[in-house]
Amino acid sequence: MKHKLVLLSTLLASLPAMADWNQAYFRGTANDWQAEAMVKVGANHWQITKKFNTGDGTNPPSFKVDRFGDWSENYPLSNYVVDPNKSYEINFYDDTNTVVVHEKLGFDMRDETMYFVFLDRFADGDSSNNTGNNASTYSADKSDFKKYFGGDIKGLLGKLDYLKEMGITAIWITPPVNNVDQLNKDGSAGYHGYWGRDFFQVDEHLGTIEEFRALSTKMEEYGMKLVLDYAPNHSNPNDENEYGALYKNGIFQTDFNSDTENWYHHNGGVTNWDDYYQVRNHNLFNLSDFDQSNEKTYQYLAEGAKFWIDLGVDAIRIDAIKHMDKSFIQRWTSELYSYAKSKGKPGFYFFGEWMDAGAGATGINGLSVDFANTSGSALLDFGLRNIIEDALIGHHGTGMYAINNYMKLRDQEFTSSDWQVVFLDNHDAPRLSTVLRSDATNFGPGKDKWGGRQSIPFAQDRLELGLALIMTSRGIPCIYYGTEHYAANFTTNGFGQVGNDPYNREMMPSFDTTTPAFQIIKKLSKLRKESYAIQQGSYIERWVSNDVLVYERNAGDDVVVVAMNIGGNTSVNAINLGLANGTYDNVIGGDQVVVANGSATFNLDQNEVIVIRSK
Repeated sequence: MKHKLVLLSTLLASLPAMADWNQAYFRGTANDWQAEAMVKVGANHWQITKKFNTGDGTNPPSFKVDRFGDWSENYPLSNYVVDPNKSYEINFYDDTNTVVVHEKLGFDMRDETMYFVFLDRFADGDSSNNTGNNASTYSADKSDFKKYFGGDIKGLLGKLDYLKEMGITAIWITPPVNNVDQLNKDGSAGYHGYWGRDFFQVDEHLGTIEEFRALSTKMEEYGMKLVLDYAPNHSNPNDENEYGALYKNGIFQTDFNSDTENWYHHNGGVTNWDDYYQVRNHNLFNLSDFDQSNEKTYQYLAEGAKFWIDLGVDAIRIDAIKHMDKSFIQRWTSELYSYAKSKGKPGFYFFGEWMDAGAGATGINGLSVDFANTSGSALLDFGLRNIIEDALIGHHGTGMYAINNYMKLRDQEFTSSDWQVVFLDNHDAPRLSTVLRSDATNFGPGKDKWGGRQSIPFAQDRLELGLALIMTSRGIPCIYYGTEHYAANFTTNGFGQVGNDPYNREMMPSFDTTTPAFQIIKKLSKLRKESYAIQQGSYIERWVSNDVLVYERNAGDDVVVVAMNIGGNTSVNAINLGLANGTYDNVIGGDQVVVANGSATFNLDQNEVIVIRSK
């Protein structure tokens, strides 16, 4: 990753606090040493965020905390010096006269809770665009899952208040680019957005450029980040309909059959999925495979991404990243990162889809960790997702030992595990609620995983536990639309897979805000926004069995402890907790926990989660 890790430093002054503080004042080079009131955010805890430049000519970038605003009592004894041209969250604890400083990036995706919206399947805000340029591509009764259902940009815009209430702060949308207008031989339309023909236009089924601008503007007003799904690996099918035709804002560039300038690879489809050359240089199925080493192709893909950055995009999810050269991704992300920064968007974030990527992956997938560490793009952590699913259905006895071991392994293998995206559901695998409830026997990468055969209430409890796990783990949590409503589908697709593509892409089932899953997301997204420990703290095992896991997220002055149980009702005593003595409320509701001398007993019902945070 190109982003810098946040640094934590603590400096203690030798003077004791004399009495309760009524106010604390920041003074430093960032405000010409004037007395500026800090905000009291907790007992004995004051806070302010300041940007420092190069100092004041006499002092380097530095500051002190002044008790009365008159210099009569101030901390630390010597000026606290920070790096120039950076922003910091400054914390002062008046009971110990402790200064704790966290560097704050202009935009840090680790602060966010992301929600994945499948645009065509979320909300229909304008029925006049449902048929697009070809009425046969639309399923009016929403029974043909291979066609458009009518969701659009205007529909998402109308549901931002719903997402805001849930605590969502970043929205990943499927590609809005103009897709082919015809049906494929199997009756499929480009409703998903991954059969692009013009990367500089909005697909007519989804809306207009003006509506996209309105969406990005409203999201900015709401403090939300807009994440674009972008497919630089391919355009549209090369053996039917438009035959890989590619346009730039309506002007023809090339197609697969008349590709005299070699915009595309012409090596046929992948026949050996263990051959990394083929995986990167042959067609993914029948999709026209871009040759990104061709400068014309590269410039098209770079300019296309800049087009959307100019429209307000804050981050990009890179489709099919496994199928492209790392050298291309490095060049492309570096150029776009610099471009976004020049447009007032520092900290632009990238993450990619590498199916079955993760710590400990083998074969070609074992290359995914190096890719995440060195390409300029993070990845979706499929490894964690698969382990969680296995544990929640008890696949071959998998439980909390496996989850805990994976958490430690990902910290060892990923340079920055907290930059990877963690998730339960997405559009390329059966929904977790489907797997938990189904009696099918061919789930998972190996098609050998049995469904959980769980009752609806039990499966809902398990899903809620899974949500709590990803939202308190190291990484950026992503919620797939409808998961908060326990969406599930048990239809078998053409490959014999239950609830998989396209049946994991149903119309949004509800916008009810009262489900327990919705409320858990709401409470834990608030915690993520407030807690440095959740955003970037370390992961520490505190108690583990195959049924119970207690772990701590620790950032020094901020500590969160999470306990969860997939077995029968039990009590466990965890020790060495980084929490002060006291009684703590469960962030998501329920039991209180008493901590004494770093020890606490957690009384856990089956599928219960307890989350407590330092005061």
